[in-house]
Amino acid sequence: MDERIQRYRAAGLRAVEFQLRYQQPDGAYTWEGFVKDAYHKQPYSWGVAGFLGNVHRLLNWVKANTLQPDGQLRDYSGDVYKLSWFFQGAHRAGRFDISHPVMRFLLSCQATCGGFPHFARDERLRVLPSAWVGVSALYFGRADVAKRVAEWCVSVLDQQRDEKRFCYCTTRDGKLLTADVDPKALFVDFTRPGQCYWEIGLPWMLMGRLYQATGEGKYLDLAKRFFETHLRCYEDAFSFTGSGKSSLAAAIHYLNTRDERARDAVCTFCDYLVRTQNAEGSWKVGAAPNPPLLIYIDAAAEFNVWLQENAGILASEK
Repeated sequence: MDERIQRYRAAGLRAVEFQLRYQQPDGAYTWEGFVKDAYHKQPYSWGVAGFLGNVHRLLNWVKANTLQPDGQLRDYSGDVYKLSWFFQGAHRAGRFDISHPVMRFLLSCQATCGGFPHFARDERLRVLPSAWVGVSALYFGRADVAKRVAEWCVSVLDQQRDEKRFCYCTTRDGKLLTADVDPKALFVDFTRPGQCYWEIGLPWMLMGRLYQATGEGKYLDLAKRFFETHLRCYEDAFSFTGSGKSSLAAAIHYLNTRDERARDAVCTFCDYLVRTQNAEGSWKVGAAPNPPLLIYIDAAAEFNVWLQENAGILASEK
């Protein structure tokens, strides 16, 4: 296992080195010709790999140029999911001058039923931003917010009606959006590969984190429910680029329970990343034959997080 863990860490460091090629002299991570909301994962990714100087340079630039009075970031259009990524990186780096206003904005987006929209003004709520903000709220010491998110996530699970699907959006009052309610309903199809596995992995992660934060056994039981749901997914559920969030959920579950199935899931995903990393240090995501540079940068940022976090938890076995 030691050699395996070292391979995970080394792959993550190559991913960070690839990202750092594009940081600008003033610390920025936007440049002419590319979208301007490309830096939300970098503080977390660089920080967990030990590149805190680069993190602070980027955050200094953000504070001076894109942080808005209400806690949003300019050009992010109220993207709750991306802002939650940014919050976690800034908060872990101790940049409370930035993380606190961002979190105040995020908290203002919670619906009365407990869930969050992907974008602040969306009419539908989605598991992806909801559970990620729930995890962020725990970093912020707001277990009350995380618990409300957890209740909403459980209601999503309880409302499932098709054993071959996991629908992951609701109305603002918490009613599950299924195909018979909304022809555009979004769902994970258990019979097909390449699905949005994070929509099950993130609430699984949230339950594990809530168990750690509160010691309440019900959250461990709920984590087990989401794990069992995840195991019903297609056989690539832990060997696909969309499985990263699920891999950290599995690592946390293993830390909490010592369930070896969860540990095996972690290794399956990390081995997949090591095997598929390209020479530059990133990964190809999506079906496009020649994806833009942004896709590679985003993948490198996120996948380093899972490699480093998972390697750390696996190393704690010693």
